Amino acid sequence: MAQRTAGIEVFRPLSRSVTSRSAAPAEQSDSGTWLMGACAALLALLFAAVQGYAIVAVGGGDYSIARTLATVAIVGTVITGLLGLVALLFGFGRRWGAIAVVLSILANPLALTRILGVLDTISS
Repeated sequence: MAQRTAGIEVFRPLSRSVTSRSAAPAEQSDSGTWLMGACAALLALLFAAVQGYAIVAVGGGDYSIARTLATVAIVGTVITGLLGLVALLFGFGRRWGAIAVVLSILANPLALTRILGVLDTISS
């Protein structure tokens, strides 16, 4: 008599013993999961440097370059903030994604002026 199954066993319990053949693809697929968050953090750091250079350009009196760099910093930090948020929410390098979100907020010129304005009213 043939053994009767209940259908496709999609949610069957996994065995505790893992062979080396089945472990190799899982290790390869997990090795690149941090890359998205790390790239977002690196780009956020780059746009923070762009914002710093824009501030130096304003101090030197070159307003047209400073305005262009500030616009690049605004757009770039919004993109890296969203990329870091995606990495944070979906597990593509959560720590790096959180770092990218914080750096993007602090490096965004619009957010930076708000933060400095709030700190000014608190301190006075």
